[in-house]
Amino acid sequence: MPAALSVLDPSPVFAGRRAADALNETRALAEAVDGMAYRAYWVQEHHNAASFAGTAPEVMMADLAARTRRLRIGSGGIMLPNYSPLKVAELAATLSALYPDRIEIGLGRATGADPRASAALLGPGAQAFPQMLRMLMDWVLDSEGSVPLPDTHRARGIAANPAGQRPDLWMLCSSADSAAFAGAMGLRLAFADFLNPGGAGDALAAYRQAFTPSPFAAKPYAAIGLVALAAETEEEADALSATMAAWALKRGRGQFALYDSAVASRAYLETAPLQAPSRVITGTGPGVAARLNRLATETGANEFLILTVADSLEARIGSYHHLSEAWTAQSASAAR
Repeated sequence: MPAALSVLDPSPVFAGRRAADALNETRALAEAVDGMAYRAYWVQEHHNAASFAGTAPEVMMADLAARTRRLRIGSGGIMLPNYSPLKVAELAATLSALYPDRIEIGLGRATGADPRASAALLGPGAQAFPQMLRMLMDWVLDSEGSVPLPDTHRARGIAANPAGQRPDLWMLCSSADSAAFAGAMGLRLAFADFLNPGGAGDALAAYRQAFTPSPFAAKPYAAIGLVALAAETEEEADALSATMAAWALKRGRGQFALYDSAVASRAYLETAPLQAPSRVITGTGPGVAARLNRLATETGANEFLILTVADSLEARIGSYHHLSEAWTAQSASAAR
């Protein structure tokens, strides 16, 4: 079965625009791809980062679920160390009650913030993640009624309301070790290729080897999150991708800058003394689809979470449209 495609959106903020513009663009993009061949639409959590407006994924998920009809809506992710597991279980239960069969909670073990901002969030920190994840899973299953908390459980008598249908739980990772942990916990996996380029093969192999079936996943299921952009021509795709390439280069130098236009980004790249290899998959729709298909074959990925940043909403919608059409055509051809 061909790998599925989904959208990963950090709500990027551009120079000269407001953060509110970025959130409204996320709304418009979700509405546009609701009619394309994408399975889900995930939003991210970042803190103290001017580049991104997505600080509260649970709020955006509620808004996007109300604006779309077909897409599953998810978090890529909610950073569990920032919160109480009970509170995350409650917000997940509330979203699932409002939008049955459409909510996916991707959980991160990092904080999505620098050290000072992490402290300001008042969470217990990433070192407590395994215990927090176990508690969250227990509360979610108890809320659903499928696996009630046993009498000896330390949370017995504390309910994650509203009771009812549970959401799908995923774990985000960027290493083979964290992928193996996700497998041992019996969760679906989302591997961040943009944080660890080339590491997907080892991570997905470790995940599958460690996988233990659970109420959340009967068998392994792994997605790869990566940065890609498709356009009518390779030249156009290359020009548009300058925005992402320039931002990534600045980030590698410790600058969490706003995104720039493709023109300004190209000028920056031309004067930059050193450049890292591009992490962006670019090209025409069929060209990007072919590269993703090869990666699926190499790694056994079940799904791709596509993150696309361009300097106009029209270009972003166009990129997802080109890839959607090419992926559909490629899948139909493979099925014949």
